[in-house]
Amino acid sequence: MTENRRFSFGRNWQKYLDDIPPGATAAMQAYVADWLGPSLLGKSFLDIGSGQGLTSLSAHALGADVTSFDVDRLSVAATSRLHEHAGRPSNWRILEGSILDHQFVSQLGKYEVVGSWGVLHHTGALWEALAAAAGLVADGGYLWIALYHRTRQSGRSLVIKRSYAGLPGPGRRVFRAGYAIAKIIKSVIVRRRLPNLNGAYDARGMNWWRDIEDWLGGLPYEVSSPGEVLAHLKPLGFELIRLEDAIAEAGNDVYLFRRTP
Repeated sequence: MTENRRFSFGRNWQKYLDDIPPGATAAMQAYVADWLGPSLLGKSFLDIGSGQGLTSLSAHALGADVTSFDVDRLSVAATSRLHEHAGRPSNWRILEGSILDHQFVSQLGKYEVVGSWGVLHHTGALWEALAAAAGLVADGGYLWIALYHRTRQSGRSLVIKRSYAGLPGPGRRVFRAGYAIAKIIKSVIVRRRLPNLNGAYDARGMNWWRDIEDWLGGLPYEVSSPGEVLAHLKPLGFELIRLEDAIAEAGNDVYLFRRTP
């Protein structure tokens, strides 16, 4: 599922950093450590689609030499804000570029850890982007990715996103409010509790309200199944180390692969 209209994730990330939830940085660092280990000391880490920069900041805090890049100029600026907050470390560089730009990618080199959380499915060319990301992993290195889970509701999700994208600003605000109310009602009925409307929404430190805007606006939009992802990466020499299957609509399957030497 692809879409020519592109959402400015960077604008949303700038808003997020203006009102970052308490504990978001610590939550994200703990999340990265859970997946990649408590220390990345001396390891090279590439963050594809760095967004607000929390993944890059966490990898740096865990000891990695970090390279971050994003195609969205405002996302680059958001990551740069956290870089400055960290004291402008020399072992963390930030670039503007696209994973689909072959010339740009060819100049990046190889990395011991390549991460791309919830990004490749928004490129409009998921499998090309995945192959490009895989090509940046050094022998024996790791690929950590999160991709939208394919469900029977995925087609409906695309209709919702296209409807939202076609509205003017005031209409989008009304749409977001209605969508938020529907999610709250669903949470009460299904989970028998209110969602966490304040502070961090999940382990990534994502605010609940910002997550709604991020999801509704997120075009291009593609989905995949674990079987499809494995079919693309196994021939490239990757073995699956860990998988967290989202199951739910709008969730991400999170994968950790290792490239065999």
